[in-house]
Amino acid sequence: MRIRFCGCLLLLSCLGTAQAELGKLEYLTEEYPPYNFTDQTGQPGGLAVELLQLIWQRTQTPAQPIRILPWARGYYLLTQKPNVVLFSTARTDTRDPLFKWVCPIGYSEYVLLAHKRRPLTLSAVEQINDYRISAVRADASEQLLLNRGMDESRIISANRLSQALKMLVSGRADLLATGKLAGYDAIKALQLDANDFTVAFVLDAEELCYAFSRQVDDSVIKQFQRALTQALASSEYQGLRLKYLPAP
Repeated sequence: MRIRFCGCLLLLSCLGTAQAELGKLEYLTEEYPPYNFTDQTGQPGGLAVELLQLIWQRTQTPAQPIRILPWARGYYLLTQKPNVVLFSTARTDTRDPLFKWVCPIGYSEYVLLAHKRRPLTLSAVEQINDYRISAVRADASEQLLLNRGMDESRIISANRLSQALKMLVSGRADLLATGKLAGYDAIKALQLDANDFTVAFVLDAEELCYAFSRQVDDSVIKQFQRALTQALASSEYQGLRLKYLPAP
């Protein structure tokens, strides 16, 4: 009986430590609708943000500040600081060994978008070097281009998706590399006509996750993953899907 009691105390102690550590993390995200973005009140919003709030509730973690930064800046901080969580982060083969992961938030199809001004369709990935392609700096779409052999000098990097989209519209870029959902949301946000854009090529589909600095303790990762799994099985999450990912 004493052994069982001590075991319970140890479990509660570990749980309390993990909860405390969740409150010490620095939560970073970017403008990537519908998963994360600045809402009409100027606060972080989106499916991944509200899902994170469900995780905090299940771990009894007080609500934490969330900073919205240009993706390249957030990604740099994730690589340099010991206590960062960056989301929604595509779990690519290149990134996988660099961080610790809690998944899934969702899935993103990465595509090349063309504008009606120059309608393009690629039949093979090798053709990417025939074009100038805009992409968000350090984003998964840019990394996918490089991994597929694109000449770095042919990539026109931008700090934000809206900037990369404007490059396509102006003709500075021939194609835009982006997550499909985020790309069309950016088109809507700039009050452009979605019918003016087409998918020229599908680069890949990747899992979106919460990425943690390598220094974050494994017990914290396990606690976060357990809470995410519970949240994904909840009725609240089904409501979030209907809110942010309505059926076409």
